[in-house]
Amino acid sequence: MPKRVPGLGFVGNRSWDLRSALTLGTVVLLAGQQAASLGARAGMRQDDTALPPRPPPAGSSLLAAVRPHAVRCVPAAAPTPAAPLPQAFHPDLFNPLVQPLEMLANAEALAVAEESGGAGSSLLWQGIAAWFATPCGQLDSYVNGFWKLQHPPGREIPTRFAEMRHHASESLLPLAQQASTAAGGAEAALAATWAAAADPAGRGWSHFRPQRDAIAALASRADIEHHICQGMLRGQESVLGLQRFFLNGVLAAGFALGSPDGAVYGLPPSHPDVLAYRDRIADLLRTSGMAPTDAAAAADTVLEMERTLAQAPVQVNSYTLSQAEAALPGFAWQTVWQTLGLDPMTSLYITMESCRKLDVMLQRRPLADWRAFLQYHQARRAQGYLLGSVEPPARLKQLDESRGGRLLLSAWYGQRMAPALTAPALAMFDAIRQVFIDDLAMSALPDADRASLHAALEAVQLVFDDAGQQVPWDGFIASASHLANMQALDVLATRNDLAIIEGPTDSLLAGPAHHLSLGTNVIDERVMLSPALLDSLEHLGSSREERWGLLGFMLGHEIAHLLGEARDLSPEAEALMAREDTAIRQRIGDMWIDQTHLNATRVQEEAACDLRGISAARRAGQAEAEAAGESFDLQRFFLAAAGLHAANPTERQLRRQVAEDDHPPGPFRAGLARFVQGFDSAFGCTPRPAQPFEYLFPVRDAAAGTTDPNRG
Repeated sequence: MPKRVPGLGFVGNRSWDLRSALTLGTVVLLAGQQAASLGARAGMRQDDTALPPRPPPAGSSLLAAVRPHAVRCVPAAAPTPAAPLPQAFHPDLFNPLVQPLEMLANAEALAVAEESGGAGSSLLWQGIAAWFATPCGQLDSYVNGFWKLQHPPGREIPTRFAEMRHHASESLLPLAQQASTAAGGAEAALAATWAAAADPAGRGWSHFRPQRDAIAALASRADIEHHICQGMLRGQESVLGLQRFFLNGVLAAGFALGSPDGAVYGLPPSHPDVLAYRDRIADLLRTSGMAPTDAAAAADTVLEMERTLAQAPVQVNSYTLSQAEAALPGFAWQTVWQTLGLDPMTSLYITMESCRKLDVMLQRRPLADWRAFLQYHQARRAQGYLLGSVEPPARLKQLDESRGGRLLLSAWYGQRMAPALTAPALAMFDAIRQVFIDDLAMSALPDADRASLHAALEAVQLVFDDAGQQVPWDGFIASASHLANMQALDVLATRNDLAIIEGPTDSLLAGPAHHLSLGTNVIDERVMLSPALLDSLEHLGSSREERWGLLGFMLGHEIAHLLGEARDLSPEAEALMAREDTAIRQRIGDMWIDQTHLNATRVQEEAACDLRGISAARRAGQAEAEAAGESFDLQRFFLAAAGLHAANPTERQLRRQVAEDDHPPGPFRAGLARFVQGFDSAFGCTPRPAQPFEYLFPVRDAAAGTTDPNRG
């Protein structure tokens, strides 16, 4: 182990090896160069100040006595080039390294993110690698190296998309604070809810009293069953709960399990974790209005009833009303279907075994047990709305974490979506799709397969996420009670889910407009894009090349998924596409980062979509620029495409991603642009690959009479 150099704060998290020695040696060399250069400059300044003033030429003013390099706006003969300042080493080698030295010497830049689990590389080494990188070699380090210095490794991998999510979240808060009740619709509902949430008086447990009184008034099993079913439509789910999974409804009795992980139900009653959980039940019962003398015994009852429900296996099956009645006769299935307003032939996925346990408890448990059970579980759900900070960030988070609040934020954000953003995105989508159609027309695929894929490309459309737009927000009546407002929003969310469950089978499922999302519904032939993602991309780059390298690349990737999911192709077409896949795997199969190798077979589909997306976006962007009579900077385009996937994983995280994820990890993904036609000519890379990726489909070589995948 070499001795530590005094005054140098080099931090490492790996054993001393050749890489570490080279790194430290480079820094010492650079420091020597910097010190020698500064010393030489200081010496020249001292000599300069000792120069005697020159006598002014005859007939000139005293200004001419000033040293020539300090004279401004005075005509003079061409100056003699000054001798270069002394350098410690050859300037061609070290001049380019002087600028980043100060940044790399910063104590924070030298620190290693040990919270990453001990697998991260030194940030100093990352900085030096970024400085030495070239686009023709290490594209990821060249484009994203200094971004990584600002986003060191951590327990969660820093990525460009995580940065965009953070930006979207931060920008949402000031917008929400400007919502006005005078605007009407979702914005008025948001403004009223937002104002009520800021008042601590609206968060007291006194607002829970109407629910507690309604529970105390239950006098029969029929009352209990009716109360349980009505709770699903009142935002007061306590036992049964309805959730939507795509177009299907899921009815579960698991809402009545209060333990977060369910671990306490398998432990003996005397276990400390069980006793602690029972105490929490008793505390909440007392807080929500139960007499302290009754809370301890009621907590034992609640825990015992939860144990019974937890014994049921987690299994769901689809049932219509008649099928559910046949599977569990005597249960209140009629009340369930009628309360939810469902057609008897509408199927629900039901946790039947837990409903069977629930039915036994309804028959055998006294009313007092059920009152305690319902009070605890309704208070547990209300507790999340009654507690918590009234500060704006906490209020926004609480809205976004609730079903109804998330719908409200989405509807409000979607209403703000500017045509100035969506219109260019739609035009870009159409242009990229046309590139696919044009390439398909010149492909070597059989006529029938070309016709089939052409129809799919013509049918695909870009739609924007706008969940909550169909909710009647004008009918929302705000209350001074924060609990009442949040439960009213949950009611609207449940009714919205029921409308989708009962709607046509081709209903369009939209995501939240204020979340970052982009995906392809291959079955419905739709590419879904959220307005928040569109807005975030606008903040990354506004030039034509950057827009095509960011949004254009992503849209091309999603359209390319239609090819990967194409069905009913002829054997000849399947064979051609298989050759294309082989060519893609050959291109990406030799990608390494340090000691980690990309699994080309695992990531083949996603990598193929990336290559097709970059290629299509490049050609569409160039066509747009040509139509406008302008140039298209390919360097800026490729740099934007590579920067989109900036990520800084540790070695351990990178290996895990390669082993588990179907997407290439960010550092690999950023380097894929290196394989695309036009990259090498843009950056002057030599030697150039024989066959850069260009065509989106296999193209027949008419001269050779063969089909060669992506002949460049």
